[in-house]
Amino acid sequence: MTSTLTANYWHEETSIAEIHQTYDEGILTAKNLVLYYFNRIALWDQDGPYINGVSDINPDAVPIAEALDKEREEHGRKSALHGIPILLKENIGTVDKMPTPAGAIALENWRSSEDAFLVKKLREAGAIILGKTNMTELAHRIGTDMPENYSSRGGYVLCPYGTQFDVGGSSTGSAAAVAANFAPVSIGTDTSGSLLNPATRNSLVTIKPTIGLVSRTGIIPLSYAQDAAGPMTQTVTDAARLLEVIAGKDQQDEGTKTQPSKIPNYVDALHSDDLQGKRIGIFRDYQPSMSDQIDLSLYEETINTLKDLGATLVDSVSIPAINRGDGDAVVSYESRHSLNNFFARANPYTGFRSFNEFFQSYEDHAHLHKYGYDRLRVRTSVENSLSNTNYLTQKLRDEGLGDSQSLENVLQDQNLDAILFPSSSSYDVAARAGLPSIVVPAGYQENGRPFGITFTGKAFSEETLFQIAFAYEQATMFRKKPDMTR
Repeated sequence: MTSTLTANYWHEETSIAEIHQTYDEGILTAKNLVLYYFNRIALWDQDGPYINGVSDINPDAVPIAEALDKEREEHGRKSALHGIPILLKENIGTVDKMPTPAGAIALENWRSSEDAFLVKKLREAGAIILGKTNMTELAHRIGTDMPENYSSRGGYVLCPYGTQFDVGGSSTGSAAAVAANFAPVSIGTDTSGSLLNPATRNSLVTIKPTIGLVSRTGIIPLSYAQDAAGPMTQTVTDAARLLEVIAGKDQQDEGTKTQPSKIPNYVDALHSDDLQGKRIGIFRDYQPSMSDQIDLSLYEETINTLKDLGATLVDSVSIPAINRGDGDAVVSYESRHSLNNFFARANPYTGFRSFNEFFQSYEDHAHLHKYGYDRLRVRTSVENSLSNTNYLTQKLRDEGLGDSQSLENVLQDQNLDAILFPSSSSYDVAARAGLPSIVVPAGYQENGRPFGITFTGKAFSEETLFQIAFAYEQATMFRKKPDMTR
């Protein structure tokens, strides 16, 4: 740690605005900040409690930081993320010396020839790509028995709040690294809960945006309908700032052409009284399988707080579609189809031309996969076509067409700004509908385990969700840094 990072000016948990302030006052440089995070990663991620959230370090991070320091000195701040270190989930392609393996040994040496679209936007905004983070192997599409915190390439990621707690998946490292202060912010991805789940378990803020708000170009795919990338941060403001940067139209991603003509200024829209008059549904019919994540006492406190802050509550909102149990059909078909496209077109060549060739590498090296690969094997028997009846029927239901039970229709029919869910219990039904969800910390259970809440809203209602989450966050300020010395 350098002498500029003194107790008078620095603390482990810091926001983008606070970092900019130290830069502007000449207290800190981007180079010193990068070195500070490298030091923390060495001491706490790769040693000490061995959180193992960071899979790769960008060897060019220091010279990039030095160049940005010089640019700031000569021309002032470049943009919203000038000199801000950021970690990326390792399924996001980058043109640098880091691989994009998606947690798989079979891809551990693959390096993309192009930055993902969102990475280009981050670099344009002045961000420093600090490194990449471990993830559940192929977003938990490998083996039924594989833990959420494991990949054959990276091993186990641990929860900074206690190694006995589940860290969540599949954006395991992206969450654990920010929770443990190995970087101020990160980017994760989500197909069905992969942002929301780890955020609630690591006392973080995240937003899974509406499908089409953030480009998926350059991210190893699983589902055309459900894949999304989003920020993982310690504050609502930082999540809003990051989303402003990475959102936008991309000619290579047809989904982005559905977004509004102008992306709102999410940060400027935040006010501490934004819950006044908001109409929020309260969901109580959560799955019994999530009982270990849900603290009913803390959930009731959340509901009371929302009421005290002026929200209009609609209690016990019913969403029949959430318990239908038929939600995996679209991803089952699209995962094989999308991976076939990826392998056929990947530049440079990954070593595989198709999903079947990729699967064969698991067969050939079965000893490397301690939890098996039965989920991957099932995909080999899935029809490599999106014209079959099962897929199309489920696709129509997920779109809410003619389905009064769908989440989107419930939001519309009851005129709700959002629905509140305990923990990440909305993840599947919201993902299938392509709707946005935001997670915010809501306290800690008696054993120290973090508890979070999720607000889900209508398509492209991110501005409203940020306002709701910000008002709640400012009134409660629940997040506290983990004690990793235990």
